[in-house]
Amino acid sequence: MALNYLNLSKNYSASRLNSKLNINKVWDVYLNPLKYQNKINEFLKNKVFSDAYFLILKNEGCIYQEKLNAASNERVYSRSSNEFKIEIVKSNKNEDVYYLIIKIINDIDLQLSNLYVICDNKSDCIKLPTLNDKQAQILIKKSDNFFTLITNPNAEIFIR
Repeated sequence: MALNYLNLSKNYSASRLNSKLNINKVWDVYLNPLKYQNKINEFLKNKVFSDAYFLILKNEGCIYQEKLNAASNERVYSRSSNEFKIEIVKSNKNEDVYYLIIKIINDIDLQLSNLYVICDNKSDCIKLPTLNDKQAQILIKKSDNFFTLITNPNAEIFIR
């Protein structure tokens, strides 16, 4: 049935839409986030696209954490949920380098490959290294867009 909807969506058009976005494009962005990394923020400006994209992310086998409700700082360096914990630790040797440490708490049957951060219709994604004992470590720079997004208390985090 899903394949039928995808095939129908190729031929769907509406006079109110100004772009060529369709459900196939949403699924392709979902399945290949690194391919669209330079275009995703432009796509998210389209409300229909962003609503469909967030719905797919939340419902399709992702680990999800909502925005933080009561953050006392404008930057957050630790987040936790029932399924994972993220810590962002500053390097002792380089002021611009941080370690992003992801710990998966529960046993998960999913093959986790990407970490998505979405905040105020801006998105970034990085590829996760192979988990070792349910833990991964990634180097990020303070000057990167990803660092700005992930430390924002209004960011939503998805691991897929």
